Amino acid sequence: MSMLTPKPYQKFAHTTVLDREFRLKYNLTYVQTEIIAYLVMISQSWKNIIVIDGYFVILTKKIKNDLLLGEKTIEASITKLKKLGLIETTLVKVPQWKSNENFRGVKITELGAEYSLSHYKPQLKEEIIKLREENKELKLQNKIMLVQEKGEEEIRKKAIEALNREAQKDEKIMILEAELKEVKKKLEIVMSKESEKAVSKEKKEENLEDFRKKITSKYAKNGEPICNAVANKDNWAKDVQFYINSYNKVCLYTAQEEFKQIVEPKQIERFWAWLFAHQHRVGKILDTKTPPKISHLLKYIGQSVVINKTVFKIYDIKAVIGGVKVKLEDRDGQIIGINSEFGSEVIDMVRFEKWIEIL
Repeated sequence: MSMLTPKPYQKFAHTTVLDREFRLKYNLTYVQTEIIAYLVMISQSWKNIIVIDGYFVILTKKIKNDLLLGEKTIEASITKLKKLGLIETTLVKVPQWKSNENFRGVKITELGAEYSLSHYKPQLKEEIIKLREENKELKLQNKIMLVQEKGEEEIRKKAIEALNREAQKDEKIMILEAELKEVKKKLEIVMSKESEKAVSKEKKEENLEDFRKKITSKYAKNGEPICNAVANKDNWAKDVQFYINSYNKVCLYTAQEEFKQIVEPKQIERFWAWLFAHQHRVGKILDTKTPPKISHLLKYIGQSVVINKTVFKIYDIKAVIGGVKVKLEDRDGQIIGINSEFGSEVIDMVRFEKWIEIL
């Protein structure tokens, strides 16, 4: 038996319009909203429904056939509606049906009964056509988010304007726009693993421990500085130079001409992780008085990039000792500073160049 009532071939012709305020109030998905609307309509307006101890009988297969949803999706949605206190369910036996099985009974709670059934949607065929049109709009929006080339910027703007005009006519598009505006205002970008692949394979060691041993052996013997301007969470001064002392330990040489051994294990670990990722900096002492020249990077200002499926625009690139500082602008005009994966606002210029080329 797969029907709501004893009438075996009763067809579902209408469903209620989505109650937008109700959906936003309980943070429901489109499918969850469609199911609660369907259940409320059944409880309030369908004739000949079977009610046992205050629960009306509804089968998953009936919902599946009427709403064209999968069983897992239906069960997950019903579980969510129960947790929110919008419905209650129980198992009941139906005397009218010649079966000893238990069937699901549903009761709409006071909270669920707040759902507004103001009018009906078109018939199912028209609803499918409407959903297909919405799917086309979503696909167009996804293509817009993937636009990266500078020459496509004007096309992206025009497409967004077109979507905004459509949003005024379509409540569902308005909901999508509202959800996009609720995206986090701040973003900390972790430099992707792809940027690590861009480092020269000839200079990059396959194993961090082998790399550490090699550098320790070499620089303990020659006594020369390994590098300076290390940019990580420890915020070392830019003029601090790093050495390997006679005990094969990492030490630093300060502007006050003092040698100090690093004893904090976390600091030592972070130093080697940073050096391993910046092997092009080994043996190079940067000028700590003059920032690097970045005229070749200014062309990227204004370029759109897609990070975590969100479109940003490069707002500013500033040269600083040890690299560059980069700021992005989101679609709401918020300016966001980005950090490297080592927790510093200063991003190595070589790694930034590789990263922006990949994006």
